[in-house]
Amino acid sequence: MTHNFDNPRRNFDDGQGGHIPPAPPIRDGSSPSNAQHDIFFAAVETTRMPMVVTDPAEPDNPIIFCNAAFIRMTGYSREEIVGRNCRFLQGDETDPAAIDQIRQAIRNREEVALEILNYRKNGSTFWNALFVSPVYDDSGALKYFFASQLDISRRREAEEALHQAQKMEAVGQLTGGIAHDFNNLLQVVLGYVDLLEARVDPADRSARRAIDAIGMAANRGATLTQQLLAFARKQELRDRLLNLNSLITDFEPIIDKNVGDKVTIRRNLADDLWNARIDPVQAEMALLNLLSNARDAMGGSGVVTIATENVVSTDEAPLALALPAGEYVSLSVTDSGEGIDPPSLPKIFDPFFSTKGVGKGTGLGLSMVYGFMRQSGGGVAASNRDGGGARFALFFPRSKGMVERTREPVAHSRGEGQHVLMVEDQPQVAELGKAILEDLGYEVVHVDNAQQALEQLRESDGHFDLLFTDIVMPGMSGVALAQAVRREFPSLPILLTTGYSDRTLDAESRTFDLVRKPYRRAELSQRVHQLLEGPSGVT
Repeated sequence: MTHNFDNPRRNFDDGQGGHIPPAPPIRDGSSPSNAQHDIFFAAVETTRMPMVVTDPAEPDNPIIFCNAAFIRMTGYSREEIVGRNCRFLQGDETDPAAIDQIRQAIRNREEVALEILNYRKNGSTFWNALFVSPVYDDSGALKYFFASQLDISRRREAEEALHQAQKMEAVGQLTGGIAHDFNNLLQVVLGYVDLLEARVDPADRSARRAIDAIGMAANRGATLTQQLLAFARKQELRDRLLNLNSLITDFEPIIDKNVGDKVTIRRNLADDLWNARIDPVQAEMALLNLLSNARDAMGGSGVVTIATENVVSTDEAPLALALPAGEYVSLSVTDSGEGIDPPSLPKIFDPFFSTKGVGKGTGLGLSMVYGFMRQSGGGVAASNRDGGGARFALFFPRSKGMVERTREPVAHSRGEGQHVLMVEDQPQVAELGKAILEDLGYEVVHVDNAQQALEQLRESDGHFDLLFTDIVMPGMSGVALAQAVRREFPSLPILLTTGYSDRTLDAESRTFDLVRKPYRRAELSQRVHQLLEGPSGVT
């Protein structure tokens, strides 16, 4: 499409499907005296769409007219704009291919429509939907280039956020399924390590070293699997109302041990910090990941600042995380390193992405933090500080109410022949669980599905003292089984176990005690003892 300012009978497109009345040539940037021209330029000047006109007859094709919307969009004054080539809006992050496309269209006197990253006067960037068209006179001579523009930054940010979410969801589905099966394998390994450890003579150092090595390797695998589940948002969260300041204070010994003697920890905790519903175990793991990342980024020595604050996100001033407007509690970790390499910043939370050397990181630490925060209803942001170093900030939705107390751990105790009904569809896991419970002094009956469990309970006439069931099973899930048992046998204690869950099961299982796979012998002993010695638990 070509446009003609000199023929009053012709209109030209405004870049949005509408038409603007024609106008004659512009020579000095001032308003034309002709009434028709005055109407045209009054319309262009007052429209909300940024517009400019350039003169290809002049050296370097300078801008000879811009409207008020263009001035507002770029932050430059009219005097700073007129007489310059449009390239002054480009910067280091502007795509060279987009620049070449514009230049080629100008050389060929053709229309061009594209989206390009431009810079405002204050240095900030914005995405510009640009439409450039040549303007010819009646004789066919090129007179001007007319460009309409639109700031589409919010649309681009929304598209990128959607693309990131879709990518994370796809990878999460894969990793979540793998982690579920892997947890069952690790359960078998760690369980038999515990059984062997109880039977090996303490004087047999060679055997104990072998058992310790197997246990350490399996524990590393369990940590890796937990990170996969956290990223995939398939872990079972046991959140409770707590204050992040208390969590940080209680966690101080582990924090100091984790970062080492050469790292100075500074704490800047808000006095009036709001409460939030948080899974403390997962929050501690996320904090350790951020601290380890900060320590490594500083080469093992430097200053790390842990800070908390209350943050309010509004529609007018939103958090740059695509989080809804509302009140949030922020926990941030800031280091004194060199910061994050700009090309790496958009990929920093991607699974298996790592800037560390081979063998020095799995690339799952930050992706675990990302998954945990999204599953918690919040978000995490990474940024570079102006003075150097990087800052990672976690945002938890604010919750109101009294902070809940944690239950005190009970001492290890052997069973006294109490009867446990165990429901597990994986034969190896079932054999192991039965062996551990029997070794702890309990009588165990195993079935491999929920329907058989209900039949056993109905026929036993109160014979069982505890139901211990997996959650994810074919047919009726462990949660559905627990709900049915609670209706028919309200006084029977119930303990769930899982290496995987989804949001529905997570919500439905909250009224039951749970031990995560892979569980250790001591942990299972403690949880079973708690349920048998106290009232049927609600966590």
